[in-house]
Order: sequence, then C-alpha cells, then structure tokens
Amino acid sequence: MRLYLEKENRLLDSSEEDGYVHFREVRDRFNKEYDSYDFIFLSRAGFNGMMRFNRKGEWNVPFCKKPERFAPAYITKICNQIEHVRRIINRYDWEFVNMSFMETIASAGKDDIIYCDPPYFGRYVDYYNGWTEQDEKYLFDALSNTSAKFILSTWHHNDYRSNEMLARYWNRFNVMTKEHFYHNGGKLENRKSVIEALVFNFDIQEEVKPKSLYQLELFA
Repeated sequence: MRLYLEKENRLLDSSEEDGYVHFREVRDRFNKEYDSYDFIFLSRAGFNGMMRFNRKGEWNVPFCKKPERFAPAYITKICNQIEHVRRIINRYDWEFVNMSFMETIASAGKDDIIYCDPPYFGRYVDYYNGWTEQDEKYLFDALSNTSAKFILSTWHHNDYRSNEMLARYWNRFNVMTKEHFYHNGGKLENRKSVIEALVFNFDIQEEVKPKSLYQLELFA
C-alpha cells in the first residue's frame, strides 16, 4: 500500500490541472476494475473524504485539490489505519451478503443484533436513488417483528425541522440523541450541526453479547 500511494502521489503531482487529470484516470480505472488500492486512493483524494456512487454504480466524488495530498506522514497514517482494521477483521469470520433488508432482518434470531444505517428520510436521499416513507414503513415493520436486538441510525432534528418519521414510527422504541457536525457542505455556511438519533429495542444498560452482528447499509 505504501509503495502504491507513493507512486500515485508522484503521478498526481506531475499531472495536469493540478492533479485532476490523474485523479480522473484512477477513478475511471476503479469504475472498471474495482481495485481495492484505487478505492483507498479515491477515498483520500476526493472531496471531504466522501464515498458516493451514481446510479450506474460508478464512483462520482469530485477531486479535492490540496497541496501535498499524500505527504509521507499522511501515507504512514493511512497504512497504520489499514493495518489496524486488518487485525480486527482477522479476529472473526465475516459473511457478506447482498439481499433485501427484509430478508436479512427475517434471518436474524434472538441471539443476534442488527445495526441499520438507512438513508435519512427527508435528507439528501437522491444519493441513494430515493428512500421513501414506504421504505421507512417496511423497515419499521421488519424491526418491530424481529426477535433480535437492533440499533437504527437516523436524524432527530436540525435548526429548521424535525424528522417526522421519529414521531410517526420510531419514538415507541428507546431513542438516544447526540449532536453531530457535518463537514460535507460544499460551502462553509452550509456545514451545519444536526441532532442524530440512535433507536434501539433493548435496555442500554444491558450487556449485549450477540452471536451474530448484522450491519445493513440500506438502499431503496
């Protein structure tokens, strides 16, 4: 990984348009080959560290022009982070599946825990091809009927409005809130704080030792 990032950094520095030409070359290569090294490069060279795909499944985060984007100290930091994650992953047996969230939730039992991270209804859902109230209702019904423990990430409110789905569905479960500042706005004045919410169906004081962990990244 270190040698790869050092090589790509040299190509980035020598590329036209302050590196944008080479960034596009890596992006186009990744969209054809899905190389994991290219994924790391794009995630660290893109705007605000975002990860976003278009409706064709192609990476579409723009380049972030920044001097010395891959400085030696930053490359070392990336390598250390990857090694740390590698050690954690190697501790367990993981299974990745691509199926309907309804099917996944239905497969969980009382000794399992489900973590759901759906698109936030009413907030930027166009990135996910649309997440409707009907989708939210399907998720609510599925989690209401599961024998597993679950945790759901959503938003509670911001300075302008509240998440109507909480009052309509999720407030019947336990809800914890925490303020979170978003750094992803294109302009500084658009980067606002929001009160996030965690919804769960168990006592937070209870020690949870699940047999299986189901993490669901949900798309409409």
